[in-house]
Amino acid sequence: MLAEMQDEAEAYLSAGEYSHALAEFSVLREIRSRREGPYSVMYLSNLHDCVRCMSELQLWADSTPLCRELHGKYVRTHGRGQSDTVDVAKHWAWALVHLHDYPPAVQLYLTTADALWDSHPAQARRLLAAAVAHRTGVDPAASILDATGPHVDPVRLAHGPDVEAAMTQLIERLPADVEAARAAVTIDGLELA
Repeated sequence: MLAEMQDEAEAYLSAGEYSHALAEFSVLREIRSRREGPYSVMYLSNLHDCVRCMSELQLWADSTPLCRELHGKYVRTHGRGQSDTVDVAKHWAWALVHLHDYPPAVQLYLTTADALWDSHPAQARRLLAAAVAHRTGVDPAASILDATGPHVDPVRLAHGPDVEAAMTQLIERLPADVEAARAAVTIDGLELA
């Protein structure tokens, strides 16, 4: 029965029928959580598919708690720079941006860019540019290290000096119009010419 539901959910997802896919993946997620546990591979996969569907459906507030759960589990089991963790971080930051909750979005962009710094520098730079575009009058690097600020999860940047130097360069290159810079950001970050 679960295999049939999984096939049906994946078919809906492939067809772009995100509402139906979300309903199926949500049921699968609940069943698998009870039967297999909240760290099982299939539970995490179904949770990730729920996040993807919610992003497509622009259910930003609904996706935030799911992203928080999934990101936390992926960080513990996969690490910050692994592709699934990065994907969830991007979905979560994107939801936060749409909710105008910029400080934790900036934090996600920064920690994810830092995790990708050596392995995927172009992607790291796009995420870093998104962090800079969404800064709210404070130094993005300082906000990540400030224990009193809102945190997704407090972490020290492994490439702190390099990240700060790149942010300074990006601030100089971004358009003076903050809204124009923010409007150019996509789920994958901000590509500067």
